[in-house]
Amino acid sequence: MIKLLSLSFVISFALLCSMNLNAQEIDTLKAKGFSAEFKKAQGLAFNGNREEARKFCYRILKDQPNFHDARILIGRTFAWDKRYDEGRKELQVVLDKDYDNKDVISAFIDLEKWSGDLSKALFYCEYGQSFYPREEDFLIKKIKIQQEMGLDAKSLQTINELLEINPGSAEGIKLFKAYKSATRKYSLIIQHDFEHFEEPYVRRWHVSSFQVLRRNSWGSLIGKVNVGDLVKEGESLWSKEISKQFEVDAYPRISASNYMYLNYGYSPDNLFPEHRAGAEFYQKLPAKFEASAGLRFLRFKGSLSHKNVYIYTGSLGKYYRNYWFSLRGYFTPKNSDVSRSLFFITRRYLRDAKQYIGLELGTGISPDEARGNVSNFDTYKYDSWKIRLAYQDQLIDKRLTYLLRTGYEREEYLVNEKRRIFTVSLKLSYQL
Repeated sequence: MIKLLSLSFVISFALLCSMNLNAQEIDTLKAKGFSAEFKKAQGLAFNGNREEARKFCYRILKDQPNFHDARILIGRTFAWDKRYDEGRKELQVVLDKDYDNKDVISAFIDLEKWSGDLSKALFYCEYGQSFYPREEDFLIKKIKIQQEMGLDAKSLQTINELLEINPGSAEGIKLFKAYKSATRKYSLIIQHDFEHFEEPYVRRWHVSSFQVLRRNSWGSLIGKVNVGDLVKEGESLWSKEISKQFEVDAYPRISASNYMYLNYGYSPDNLFPEHRAGAEFYQKLPAKFEASAGLRFLRFKGSLSHKNVYIYTGSLGKYYRNYWFSLRGYFTPKNSDVSRSLFFITRRYLRDAKQYIGLELGTGISPDEARGNVSNFDTYKYDSWKIRLAYQDQLIDKRLTYLLRTGYEREEYLVNEKRRIFTVSLKLSYQL
């Protein structure tokens, strides 16, 4: 009897194990099938077909509700489409079931950051750290959010924490260098603009600018001394008439989404306007747009009287992936007419925001450039068009920034009379 019971137990145990093994094999086969479906969904999502990707993921979840990767991808695609509430709902389902899932915590950080709720994004960084205190991804996201929130001292603490965990972290070293650069208050700037034309006479126009920039809690302040020299035909490298101009620029921040540009300049000499002033308001808009509107004022000296010029300006800029596009107009009323100047600028950013190549196209004269900063009202009377190329990069541990521009201009100097102008500009900025 005992033998019979023992034999029955062995047979039952074997059958149970066989059933479990078959169930595991079925689950494994299902998982493989779901993985293949999920890869298709990922491909669709990354190629921009996010609605179709979500359909694939929902089909997976119908058969296997705990396939969390599929639900996380749904949440992320909703975030990419700026449907943040729907994304939160999906991610919360995963977090309720799997409270320490790294991927869903990371997705929550990104969603809240993209939605503009930096405080909540920071909360999820710290939530993730409570389970994974040495997770570099959470630390890197936390540093970037702290810097965006202006928490410089705390971001430095987090950078040090990251570098203690991994002293060779390339991203940690990069963030530390960026922190040091951002906290340097002073920059010395030297810029030289050169223009050359030969009609109706040979002229070489030099403007050298020596500047000191100070970063403050409210924005930036720049003091300038400009030295101008108009070299005539037959003269040597420098002429006998060198003019000075003194300027102050300020960029005060009003809020996180807007700031201003303010300028005043004075010159006691002949080559520059006696007075110049400017004010412009900049507003950040949704979808990485930025718009501005402002005024420039120039007061020219004359033998009999003074000439005041008011120039109205506005711009619209847009960031798209690694590109920046800007369209700016200047409108100068004169008698019953209005002179118009238009400038289009595009930049292709390379390694980071400090390295780019640029293309500038324009018609007319800008008062914000060396060509427009002269004591000659006639400059604003005539038509012209120009093209310029620009390149900017950094050296010496990213403390030295250089900008090189070169261009060609076709300018009307008398009615129906045009001349060619060649321009070169070099700007060096060194952070102290």
